[in-house]
Amino acid sequence: MAKIVEKKTKENETAAVKEEVPKTKVEKETQSKKSKKEPKKRSKKYVAAKSAVEPGKAYPIDEALELLKSVSYAKFDATVNLAIHLERSKKAQEESIRGVIKLPFGTGKKMNVVVASDEIIEAIKKNKTDFDILVASPEIMPRLAQVAKILGLKGKMPNPKDGTVVEKPEDAVLDLSQNTARYRSDVGRNIHVAVGRISWEKDKLLENIQTVLKALAHLKKSSITLSTAMSPGIKLDMKL
Repeated sequence: MAKIVEKKTKENETAAVKEEVPKTKVEKETQSKKSKKEPKKRSKKYVAAKSAVEPGKAYPIDEALELLKSVSYAKFDATVNLAIHLERSKKAQEESIRGVIKLPFGTGKKMNVVVASDEIIEAIKKNKTDFDILVASPEIMPRLAQVAKILGLKGKMPNPKDGTVVEKPEDAVLDLSQNTARYRSDVGRNIHVAVGRISWEKDKLLENIQTVLKALAHLKKSSITLSTAMSPGIKLDMKL
């Protein structure tokens, strides 16, 4: 009698497990549907601004700036951004492209620039790198080797090519903090550079953009887009 009861108990447990399986699948399907992101809903102002940009058209810089100003609807003085998409390299591992560009009129944003010292090196060892640019003298560069890995990963290692290794770093702080744009390519081979504010005169923005394109002329590009934080992107004609 005990064996019969035991057999029935096992059969009941098996049946219970079988009944739970469909419920689990339904739950998984429900969770999967919930996890799917819904398409981002754009505001009426953005949709109206987007409709003013001709699809597929690459605009001359001068015309693109006029259009950007006309479609900008932000209530604040938005930053004008230049997004450069680079062509894929044939190399198996592509290195990150980074650097600093000195702009004629700056970016409209003040950069936090610090001068390398023994105290700064000790702070970097603790992963305290809350600065935008580190400027150093040639004499202290050998001592920065001990934190080169940390600085390299963040794209903040001083380099003579971008003007961050100079004989008198203190004298370079003001210039670097106000007139410098720092850039670094991301995993998608995109470089983003701030070139001013939407309220600026068109000529100032134009000169800044031309300076960036000249500095990055050696890079092979697949597209260049102009935008602000809240505007649609406007493709630039790369032939000009």
